[in-house]
Amino acid sequence: MSKLDQQAPTPKTAEEMQRMRKGRNLAVLGIIVGLVVLFYVLTLVKVGGAS
Repeated sequence: MSKLDQQAPTPKTAEEMQRMRKGRNLAVLGIIVGLVVLFYVLTLVKVGGAS
């Protein structure tokens, strides 16, 4: 069975659905924070190198 054939687990209760959604939201938050830090560091390097 390929990975495309497998389905994501479906929540059985509202609490389980909220837990899954919270986990996804935290993952997206981590990605966004990581990108912000990356852009900040790149900006500091670029501006610092110009002087």
